[in-house]
Amino acid sequence: MKTKSILLETVLVTAITLLGMWFIPAAKTLFALIPVVYLLVERRLRKRAWGDLGFRLNTFWADLRANWILFILLAFVMQPATALWAKTYFPEYLAHVQARLPFGQGIGWGMLLPLLAFSLLGEEMTYRTLIQGRLAAFLGAPAAIGVASLLFGLAHFAPGPVMVVAVDIGLIVVDSILYGMIFARRSNLWVVWLAHLLGDIFGLIVLISV
Repeated sequence: MKTKSILLETVLVTAITLLGMWFIPAAKTLFALIPVVYLLVERRLRKRAWGDLGFRLNTFWADLRANWILFILLAFVMQPATALWAKTYFPEYLAHVQARLPFGQGIGWGMLLPLLAFSLLGEEMTYRTLIQGRLAAFLGAPAAIGVASLLFGLAHFAPGPVMVVAVDIGLIVVDSILYGMIFARRSNLWVVWLAHLLGDIFGLIVLISV
């Protein structure tokens, strides 16, 4: 019964979060916090260890070394390479991504970096700890990674031409699958978060430079 209730909670929290983000975009940040609050409250009520959420600082270096190829690919290669590819072969997609950059809103690096760090930690808690981690027990790791990654891609939907949006979501899903593979191997959220953070930083640097 407890297992079924945890699955039901996971589905409900995920559905409320994503539907709210899609249909009430003005409150997207608020809805994105729901899974984080749920996980923190649920951890306390069910007396879970922080390691159950993926916060395994004591094994960080060992877990990073175990995933070093994927880590380097995600942290330093994927996003810059995608931006350079788009500049040459798919400028419409590049413009679509650049339109989402926050710099035009007066946000500089000093404010962006801490906001990015906290928001990405929340994302990884949602899609790795909550969705992937919980579903793996019912569907197996590959299917859980697939579901979490598809939802991760759809959560980043931005309107535009069909082909551009499809490529945008597809590439985000691919990134998420690789993040999911890292998490499935060692269940260390810090390693995934750092790869995601570095990848976004280097991707932003290239995007504002091309």
